[in-house]
Amino acid sequence: MQKFKWSHLVVLLFFIISAGYLSILSITQPFLGIDLEKQGDNWVITHIDMGSWADRENIPIGSSVTTIEGKAPEEHFSVSMFEEVELAKSFTIQTSSQPFVYENIEQKGPLHWTLFIIIPILFFLSILAIAYLVHKRVPKRYSANQLIIFFLTIATGYLSNSGAVRDDLYSIFLNTSLFLVAPVILMHFLYNYFQELNIYWFSKKIVYSLYVFVIAVSSLEGVFLYSHHYPDVFGSIPGWLLMVLYIFLFSVIYKGHYIYKESPVGSIFKYMSVGMTVAFFPYIWLYLVPALLFGVKIISIEVGAFFLVALPITFMYLITRERLIDINFVISRVRYYALLSVVPSVFLTLGITWLMGTISSEVTYVQIYLLIHIGFIMFLSIKEVLDFRLQRYLFSARYSYQESMHRISKDMKDQSNAVDLMKVMRDEIRNVMNVKEIYIYSKHNKKNMYCVYDPIPDDILKHFDRELISYNYDIGSIIETEKGFGVIVGYSLEKLTMLWCKGKKDYTNLNRDEKTYLQTISHNANIAIENMNLIEDLVKELQTLKSDNTQKYPTWLSRLLFTIAENQRKQLSIDLHDTVLQEQLYLYRKMDDLIAHHHSLEPTLQAELNMYKESLLDSIHLIRETCNELRPAFIEELGLVQSLKNLIHQYQLRSNFTVYFRSDEFQAGLDQERILAIFRVVQELLTNAMKHSEAKIVKLSLSNDEEQVHLFYSDNGLGMDYSFKRDLFSHIGLSGIEQRVNGLNGTLEIDTAPGAGFRMTITFPYASKKEVHV
Repeated sequence: MQKFKWSHLVVLLFFIISAGYLSILSITQPFLGIDLEKQGDNWVITHIDMGSWADRENIPIGSSVTTIEGKAPEEHFSVSMFEEVELAKSFTIQTSSQPFVYENIEQKGPLHWTLFIIIPILFFLSILAIAYLVHKRVPKRYSANQLIIFFLTIATGYLSNSGAVRDDLYSIFLNTSLFLVAPVILMHFLYNYFQELNIYWFSKKIVYSLYVFVIAVSSLEGVFLYSHHYPDVFGSIPGWLLMVLYIFLFSVIYKGHYIYKESPVGSIFKYMSVGMTVAFFPYIWLYLVPALLFGVKIISIEVGAFFLVALPITFMYLITRERLIDINFVISRVRYYALLSVVPSVFLTLGITWLMGTISSEVTYVQIYLLIHIGFIMFLSIKEVLDFRLQRYLFSARYSYQESMHRISKDMKDQSNAVDLMKVMRDEIRNVMNVKEIYIYSKHNKKNMYCVYDPIPDDILKHFDRELISYNYDIGSIIETEKGFGVIVGYSLEKLTMLWCKGKKDYTNLNRDEKTYLQTISHNANIAIENMNLIEDLVKELQTLKSDNTQKYPTWLSRLLFTIAENQRKQLSIDLHDTVLQEQLYLYRKMDDLIAHHHSLEPTLQAELNMYKESLLDSIHLIRETCNELRPAFIEELGLVQSLKNLIHQYQLRSNFTVYFRSDEFQAGLDQERILAIFRVVQELLTNAMKHSEAKIVKLSLSNDEEQVHLFYSDNGLGMDYSFKRDLFSHIGLSGIEQRVNGLNGTLEIDTAPGAGFRMTITFPYASKKEVHV
């Protein structure tokens, strides 16, 4: 929340007091809507605004206004300044027959109340609520002050339209100055907003220059209004200036969008461009430009100002949401609906104008066409939203193809073979489409052979032979004949798989939705079947590899299996440490406390308890060693060499051989996978030496060159007959060593014989790391 300042309060009070004055004026003073023209000595009525008091009272055009509030017309300020009759309590007109006096004028028009009073007041109140929300929730970095002022400026300017059409001087001044300064405030906000994103594409000096220029023009208008002398030549200047300001504003926005359209903020620029176009396009191109260039107005100023509602919606959504709507999708849909509505809008416009008879001007044709065209776009857009949100509730779930595809996709996950999957697909189609019998079959492409899942009548099989000979097959293709319809689910060089229906129970053809539904589920089923086949082939390959213990697994499989094994060892180590070991430690402490604090125990009982205590301590030590073997402690922190030294020290404490370890020539930086692999290989070799070799001396050497790591092991133990490789790899754990080396794309060489010891050389490439363990 931002800190509230007195200057903010002053600005807020200005807008609230002005809005209150404009609202009271609009409610108490009727909109007369009478335009005059000086013809000789008479002031003749030349135009009556639609929806005004004069329009409802049928004031005749061409009649003369003789007095206003008992005085000559030119003495009334609205006539002398603007050649209009407004803010008058009474006036007299002279027709060809007799004079008419109008008094006690009241505002009764529902259209005028709606456009000039109700909607502007509600809009201003909504802007106040939005300004409060911005003040409370939007951080200062989003230039909330400029945004609040911009919102209030637009809302008060919109509300001032009701006073301006009544020729109230303060309302006219507000209307001109606020609408002129609004685009400049908006540019000021955009500069500060994107400044926080370190994005600059126009200078702040431009904003300050425009402030000075707008204030100068507004001040000049204020002088003219105050002096009751409004030059005709000045009347169009605010309008032209406003159009220039908006052109400049749009050029700034579109330039930013062009520069940053490929950047992460490109969607922000596009979103703002669309919002500002919706807000200002009707006012500029349907009111301001036609009025300045041709003296006609396609829409009234109040209708054009109504679209300004899009501005607070645009910028509030921009600064309060972390994610914007997909504006590209919205634009594409609106563009599609706009093109789709052109032809029917033209024909409907011609039909309506033909029924109406003579049209007074070409502007009426444009107004009718725009109204119909916009109505079509809104109708199609709303229909799309309603179709998406309400279709599942308005139509039976049985015929909801979207829901059916969700169900069948869910059921496919539970199937393990193609036959069961096809049966699920068959049952779902029968339930959703209300069809007759459904058959599933496969046909050999080169031989006249069928594979059927259920009995198929002979006439159907003969029908297949006739219809499928000249057909161009593809997954999802639909074949319709007099016997029914089918959809191709699978196709290969050897066989074709199809799901065939004898037709719908209501004897109707397939509609577009049904064809799309069948094609979609057939493609999904084909993908699922192909995945099942791939998994089946993979399982067969693994079984073939597993049948021969001496055959190497694929490298990727070896790495995967050992990664899974290491993760399981790690989890088992954690479980042992956090459960069994902690329970053992708790029992040890309780027993130690029992022995230390109970001196009255008999010596024999105390000795027995001490024996149990030592056994418990041995158990604790064994569990810790098991945890360390399952997951070597601090291997990532200590590095490979030091971890191997610790491992060797542990084995020498439990065995009768001496280990000589050399690592002077090893300086390779290995990743964690290779470090753990070498550690496990050495661990397995030392275990074999302790259990089987009866060796007295074990030598280990770890070194590397520029590309490879070399691990050498030798002992002077019993050795073995290496000619029986199958038994060798099955019984002494060398298979795991070989698979680990194979997973690292390495090589393994063994040299051994009975009574000649055991030697192994392992070589594999290594990936460099930033860290080097020495």
